[in-house]
Amino acid sequence: MNSPNRHPPRFIPTLTEVVDPASLTTTARQSKPDVEALIAQVQRQVQPIFERRLQEEVDRLVRTLVARQWDDVSAKLQVEVDMFVRQAVIDALGSQNAPAVTHPHG
Repeated sequence: MNSPNRHPPRFIPTLTEVVDPASLTTTARQSKPDVEALIAQVQRQVQPIFERRLQEEVDRLVRTLVARQWDDVSAKLQVEVDMFVRQAVIDALGSQNAPAVTHPHG
């Protein structure tokens, strides 16, 4: 039925390595993951992301706090400037309307 001249197809996968099934179960038992090592590895990988996010949050917080302080100081200074200008104008108008004071020794 099979002719001796028949060739197999060109792209048949071939086994190039002999695998002992007993070694698979031994290797699987030996390579049981070390939970602490995995945790440490993941933490090392996550650390740069954590540090970047922390810096972004600190920057945002500092900007917010500085902006609030700026607004508070600005409002207080504005009130002081308004009071100073008001008093200066009142004093200037009062001195224009007041009679000239003569000094007895002058």
